[in-house]
Amino acid sequence: MLIAIGCGKKENEVPSAAERMKKNKKVIIVTDPRNAPFEFGKDTGVQGLDVDLGNEIGKTLDIEVSWVPMKGYDHLFELLGKGEAEILISAIAIDPKRSAEFAFSQPYYESGDVIAHQRNVFDIKDLASLSGKTVGVAEGRPGDTFLSTQTAVPNISIKKFESLDDALGALNRTELNAVLGDEIMLSYSSYNNFSATTTLPEQVNKYQYGVVVRKNETELLAKVNETIDRLKSSGELQKMVDTWINEIVKKSRERGKTDIGIENARKAPKAINVIITKLSGAWNMDRLDGYQLVFEGTNGKFESTPILTEGNKGNCKFAKPLPPGDYKLNMNIIKLTKVVTVPDLAKTALTLDMKVSAGGMELVFK
Repeated sequence: MLIAIGCGKKENEVPSAAERMKKNKKVIIVTDPRNAPFEFGKDTGVQGLDVDLGNEIGKTLDIEVSWVPMKGYDHLFELLGKGEAEILISAIAIDPKRSAEFAFSQPYYESGDVIAHQRNVFDIKDLASLSGKTVGVAEGRPGDTFLSTQTAVPNISIKKFESLDDALGALNRTELNAVLGDEIMLSYSSYNNFSATTTLPEQVNKYQYGVVVRKNETELLAKVNETIDRLKSSGELQKMVDTWINEIVKKSRERGKTDIGIENARKAPKAINVIITKLSGAWNMDRLDGYQLVFEGTNGKFESTPILTEGNKGNCKFAKPLPPGDYKLNMNIIKLTKVVTVPDLAKTALTLDMKVSAGGMELVFK
């Protein structure tokens, strides 16, 4: 009787993966389907890079794969630890702190965290610029841990969300100043779903993704590593990365560069060509011949070339480009004074239509 008790399983002991797979005739893989493009979808219709990898593991094991979508980074580990799944694949960073209970495969992808911000805001340029800002993170993910330990960047208000998509949604609604998280996930969702946001191209930290099994599942881990080795050596893993990741990251970065280019063009000084039209008034247009327009403001004093007139038309130009901003134009020769705002249009050259009448002067930049 004592021998029987000693040889039996403990009441809370988790069955081995081999026992469960033999009994269920399938391998159960748990994932959080809110990590596009690694995994996304509903019910059993999940897809993505991790799903392709998991299905290949099923081929190595020669068994059917059953995907179980669940929410919550830490919750996934709980389910695996309780034996409700044999494998966890969900863009999980290899974490030595979890090595007491879980074993990680060799890396199958190297990623890192970047900063997402609103597309029309350009004061967030790096990690240091997050000081004094409200920043969203996905709870439990590497970005959460990383940002929580950044003592060198003071006064960051961290707001935690269930997923990076939830955080990006809040950023898209201008409820946050920034989001910090996995570059691939942020790039994918920002580009496809949250058009008011964009990402910075530089990673602020790096980590590697691995497949997770329970600590004692050495045979299963060996099969997982065998699969990753096979996919790497055959080039299939790179094809998966090309299919799911590289193109969207490229598009996201290109859009970010375009935004910066537009912003730089808006702030750039403008070469200005002036067209003057006399609409009415008891003065002769040729009085303006040789006269120079002067714009004076906080950005300096700028003079045009001498005005040349013909009939009721005249023209001149500013040889030196003017930075956007407010200027005072005082045309004493016809007793007109005007505040002129050089607009911050995304152009390096503008045309100023100046229409002069007895009632005043109308200025329109094009």
